[in-house]
Amino acid sequence: MIRLRAPLPPYLLWTPEGAKVYLPDLKGRILILMRNPALAQALAERQEELRELAAQAYLLAQAPAASPLPVLLDPGGQLLAALPEEGVLVADAYLEVYHLGPVADAEEVLAWVGFVAAQCPECVLPEAAWT
Repeated sequence: MIRLRAPLPPYLLWTPEGAKVYLPDLKGRILILMRNPALAQALAERQEELRELAAQAYLLAQAPAASPLPVLLDPGGQLLAALPEEGVLVADAYLEVYHLGPVADAEEVLAWVGFVAAQCPECVLPEAAWT
């Protein structure tokens, strides 16, 4: 189950070439997953902005699909089922989910990525039982 402000579960996905992609291996950059090919095309045209924000976008699909972005396959559809058709998942570099829902366009995705990039996990006090 995917929850906001919680780590993304360690799903196992595949590349169209058959290589395994374990989601925890994608840590280190802001992660964007989407299932809408038109949105993938719009974000591909803004790759430079994604690079500047240390973000990587992927098209998520059940079967190989043509895409200007890298494609990750979810043959069982578990992760796909969590993503709205016109939505995205945006997670920080530690794979904490910040957005899971619909977006209007690539501009809104970039706004979410900018928001996530501005967060400072080191600046937040950890939750503790205060006695």
